[in-house]
Amino acid sequence: MKYVIIGNSAAGVNAAEAIRKNDAKGTVTIISDEEFSAYGRPLISYYLEGKVKAENMFYRDDNFYKSRNINAVLNTKAEKIDVKNKTVSANTGKKYAYDKLLIATGSVPFIPQTQGLSNQENVFTFLTYKESRRLKETINKKSKVVIVGAGLIGLKAAEGLFGQVESITVLDLADRVMASVLDKSAGALIQNHIERNDIDFKLGVSVKEVIGQSKVSKIVLSDGSELLCDILIMAVGVRPNVELAKGAGIKINRAIIVDEYLQTSQKDIYAAGDCVESWDCLSNVCKILALWPNASNQGETAGYNMSAGNKQKAPVAFAMNAISFFGLQLISAGIIGQADKDSIFDISSNKLRRLNIVDDKLIGYVLINDQQRAGIYTALINDKTKLSSLEYDIKAKDIGLSVYPKESRTCKIWGKNQ
Repeated sequence: MKYVIIGNSAAGVNAAEAIRKNDAKGTVTIISDEEFSAYGRPLISYYLEGKVKAENMFYRDDNFYKSRNINAVLNTKAEKIDVKNKTVSANTGKKYAYDKLLIATGSVPFIPQTQGLSNQENVFTFLTYKESRRLKETINKKSKVVIVGAGLIGLKAAEGLFGQVESITVLDLADRVMASVLDKSAGALIQNHIERNDIDFKLGVSVKEVIGQSKVSKIVLSDGSELLCDILIMAVGVRPNVELAKGAGIKINRAIIVDEYLQTSQKDIYAAGDCVESWDCLSNVCKILALWPNASNQGETAGYNMSAGNKQKAPVAFAMNAISFFGLQLISAGIIGQADKDSIFDISSNKLRRLNIVDDKLIGYVLINDQQRAGIYTALINDKTKLSSLEYDIKAKDIGLSVYPKESRTCKIWGKNQ
């Protein structure tokens, strides 16, 4: 059996490992357009900051591939999938035959069309280790940095650059930071904390024009103001990397459509990770859940099904983020929505807790510097627990396993009934 995996991050690596557990003799080939062994993508801001050394970026070293007899074809771009002849063509001119194929191509940066923005050498994205390395080599103490995008990527880039450049300004069209995750109160708390570290924000604006030929020298904003800029980071967001799948005739919506076993519309081709639409068990719709744990779980499931037949269903998932900004801890999960009369809203000095309750169930939460009970809240969401069945009201600040009825606590602790 010949297995080919396109992508060498969480989904691809976990798929390869699962395949090897079921099939010790088949050939496993991973094709990746990145030059590195599998690394921790969430670590790129810490590398930029200097908290993580280059040698500690990798969670799978060369021995991982060798010990499992995996052919890692790095720094090579898969350009075409030939469904009829079951081959993958690479930019090197080589073709890789497959019996089972996994597309784990992840996401690509979204760069909005902007007047004057071309291929200037001081324009960066912030999604890969390579870009983080390039940025680290370019900045200096006099750099004036503008980051377009106040979401997770942009804010982590700002944190990574702190103390290494002259100025950092973060722009966003939204009226708050992390607008897709946080309401105004939570966003304001995060923004105020980051501003204490000499990072400026300009919200409710967009970039109208980029000035500079080979290098950006300044940008013009939609409100008419201008900013000097010698480092421009485009962190507006990401999009599923689906071009390869689309070229193979695979059904696409916003991302690759897969069935409950992670198989695409084309026979013997599977997909996993940020490039697929996942089933959100809370909203009961398919959506893009670009989450590291979700990609890992899907990759493992796809690898198992590729090598053992379609026996495992894709794991259920819902949105969840755990992040820190300059020591401020943020955890959010589920359906956040806007605070309403059914939400529990408790804010104190530099802390916030908001629980979103609908029809006697917890469906989402935001915790800032108050994360001790995140595991309990997540379990309540995952189990779709009726809150009226609990021993006491989860409005209490210091909940623990005792919130569950006595007869179910043992099961929660030990994973089985006694």
